[in-house]
Amino acid sequence: MIYIVFLLIIIITILLIYILLQHRIYAFKLSKIVEKYLETYNKCSFYIREYNSLKNKIHSTTFSSKQEKVKMFNGKTALIGDYFLPSCNNTKSILEDLGFDVDIAESSQYVVDKIKYGEKYDIIFSNNIYKDGTGVECLKKLKSINGFSIPVVVHTVTKNNQNYFVNDIGFDAYIEKPITKDKIIPIIEKLLNTK
Repeated sequence: MIYIVFLLIIIITILLIYILLQHRIYAFKLSKIVEKYLETYNKCSFYIREYNSLKNKIHSTTFSSKQEKVKMFNGKTALIGDYFLPSCNNTKSILEDLGFDVDIAESSQYVVDKIKYGEKYDIIFSNNIYKDGTGVECLKKLKSINGFSIPVVVHTVTKNNQNYFVNDIGFDAYIEKPITKDKIIPIIEKLLNTK
C-alpha cells in the first residue's frame, strides 16, 4: 500500500513538473507573439504617421503661378521603386505634375528587371528599403547591368544621410521623404542637365 501511495506521489510530481514546463513553454511562445504584435503595431503606427504627413504635403504641393504649371519635364520618363503606396503616390503625383511619364515598381527585383529587359527611363527614384531587399542592393544590381547609366536617386525617411548614400554608396542624389516639389526640382534639373 505504501508503495502505491509513493508511486502515486511520484506520478503526480512528474505530471506537475510536466504541466509547469508546458506552461513556461506556452508563456515564452506567448511573449514572442506579443513582441511580434508590438513590432508590427509600431511599424503600422509609423506608416500611418508617414501617410498622414504625406497626405498633408500632397495637399500643400501647389503651383504658385500659371507659368510654373507648364510641364517642366515633358517627354521625360521616371521609374519609382517603392512598395509603400502613399509614398509612391505622392512621388508619382509630383513627377506627373512636372511632366514626367511615370512607371512604378513595388520591389527591388522589379526595378532591376525593368532595366534588364529594356525599359528606358531618364531617372530612377529608389526607396531605401523594399520588402525583398534594400535600395543599396538594388543599386548594385542596376550598376552591374551592362551599359547602365541612368541616374538613381534614393528617396528615404532616413534623415541627414546624404553623405552615406551619395558618397559612400554611389547614388546620384538623396532626398528625404516626404518628397515635395521644392525638394525634387533642383535634383532633377541637376541630374538631367535641364536648368
